[in-house]
Amino acid sequence: MNGLSSGRELVIHAGTHKTATSYIQSRLAANQASLAKAGVLVRYPGRPARKHKPLAAALAKERWGVWRRYLSALPETSSPVLISAEQFTQPLVKPRALDGLLELLQQQGFRLHVICFLRDQPDYINARYVHSSRRLYHCQDFDTYVQVQLAERQHIYDYQQLFGPLLLHAAVRCTFLPYGTSFGDPFERLVETLGMSTPAQGWAAADPGKGNVQPGCRGVWLARAVGLRLQALGVPGRALANTGAVVRRIAEAQGWQDDRYCGFDRAAAQAVSAHYSIANDAFAERVWGCRWRDRVPEVAMQRRVYEPPASGPEQEALERLVDRALVDLAADNRRLARLLRNTPVTMDSASPG
Repeated sequence: MNGLSSGRELVIHAGTHKTATSYIQSRLAANQASLAKAGVLVRYPGRPARKHKPLAAALAKERWGVWRRYLSALPETSSPVLISAEQFTQPLVKPRALDGLLELLQQQGFRLHVICFLRDQPDYINARYVHSSRRLYHCQDFDTYVQVQLAERQHIYDYQQLFGPLLLHAAVRCTFLPYGTSFGDPFERLVETLGMSTPAQGWAAADPGKGNVQPGCRGVWLARAVGLRLQALGVPGRALANTGAVVRRIAEAQGWQDDRYCGFDRAAAQAVSAHYSIANDAFAERVWGCRWRDRVPEVAMQRRVYEPPASGPEQEALERLVDRALVDLAADNRRLARLLRNTPVTMDSASPG
């Protein structure tokens, strides 16, 4: 823990990505009144959306007027204020944005407490692959994706490097919580970190429609097939609107979610763990006073992917699902709709099999 100044506390739950943040945010919204009774305020910068993303965006762009209006609108009380968005992680580790926020908070009489959940790197990379594939951000196979992450994006997973600037600030209190099913419910762990116990009536459940459900092995295959078809059309998936729900809707309708995707086998996962072991131990010693594996157990990884048949009824059914996904995307994207009308693209050019 870092040193603290006196004053009211602003608590930022900053993710990281793929650590049940949407679930936590849904439960924060559902329990806003109960949390207030327990002494923690959850307030949003706008209505009717119950989101703190506008504050994260303003921090990234150093738009301090948004923050001043938000802080000024808070009720006069000594209760800590809790906000949550995974988009906070990146601006909080940038010295200029962090310095600006700390200066503003000091002016408003607040000290800063940042809470982050952290996944073991192989588990984290696998989760990010599934998420980014489903949203059509790329159409890479898993092994290529891992190579790119370790070569070009490795700082995302090197917690010693990523959070170094944040840990240097004596004015910031930092709490890092290992993430995983073995640790228990992440919402309850978050509120317990703030000293709150479960109320007699219990905490309200999350909105079942707010979670990010994995699309399963077939869903990951479908996402890549759609991505390759878009690539053949010359349309980047990132340029399209409303990509996130298309594969998910099909996967849910097909009942694919329980067959959870895992691109790593045990040896490949251990290689990634070894890649980060020195940095992990240095980080863990710094924030927990122990080795990484003393707090974060190794996640058992067993490769589970879907390999479609080369022909036959199952392969034909998959082709129809790829077509359906493209039609659903075209409903919200006029350029894609025109291309689908004018450019014949066969499944052979889109299949990741």
